[in-house]
Amino acid sequence: MNFQELMLTYGYPMLFLGVLLESEAFLLVGVYLAQRGYFSLPVVIGLAALSSFCITQLCFLLGNRYGSTFISKRPRWQLRYNRIEKLMNRYGTGLVVGFRALYGLRGAIPAAVGLAGFSSIRFMTYNALGALVWAITVALIGNNLAQGLHQLYDSLTPPETMILSVIAGLGLLWFLYRLVKRSRLKKQPLYKPIE
Repeated sequence: MNFQELMLTYGYPMLFLGVLLESEAFLLVGVYLAQRGYFSLPVVIGLAALSSFCITQLCFLLGNRYGSTFISKRPRWQLRYNRIEKLMNRYGTGLVVGFRALYGLRGAIPAAVGLAGFSSIRFMTYNALGALVWAITVALIGNNLAQGLHQLYDSLTPPETMILSVIAGLGLLWFLYRLVKRSRLKKQPLYKPIE
């Protein structure tokens, strides 16, 4: 069962849970379904913002309550926390509002902010603002992109559609090749030991 079928079957509760787990993917599917008339776009944006707010608030509270114990037992996580702390010192509240744009750090940043002793009320305010800005921005960009692609697809002839499909397939293969090549380079040691 794909995203669209899940969302059509379970509706808005699935959107809320989906955004908790995989934010943009479920939000964009919700926007697409709103464009098709299955959902209401303002409700999709509101639920996505609420879901993002809730999961971020939970990460903050966990970091605030259990962060020091967690990090004291895991030295490798201390290094990650130090990096996030440098980001907090550099960007301040801008990081709290805009961290959702940093893929891969969405749980770590709120937890680190909680561990750093950031005010709970201030965090809640900035978190609500950031969740709303994120949901509106992603939803509107996704909506405009979907409309544009739909119009483009409707205007293409079958040979043009085939050519674009081949180009997209080659682009995907090139991207996968680069991804595999990069992962292999990361596994190689930076230097060879002298024997």
